[in-house]
Amino acid sequence: MVQEIIQEQITRVLLERLIVNRPHPWGLLITFIELIKNSRYNFWSRTFTRCAPEIEKLFESVSRSCGGPKPVDDSMVSDNMH
Repeated sequence: MVQEIIQEQITRVLLERLIVNRPHPWGLLITFIELIKNSRYNFWSRTFTRCAPEIEKLFESVSRSCGGPKPVDDSMVSDNMH
């Protein structure tokens, strides 16, 4: 639980920087792309990515603009959480 809270805080900082500041630092883009693309991090199965429809749409939009993958559907997420 504590680890997911820390992951959420780190993700929030990255996302805020991606939304607000342009041009984006290269390291910020690479870090966020790695986070959403690498299945090792299970990014799309984290509860904070789907805590509200607006947040989910925001993550999907930023993911698309960074060339990230389409998030998994809800059935895959719930299967991974058991």
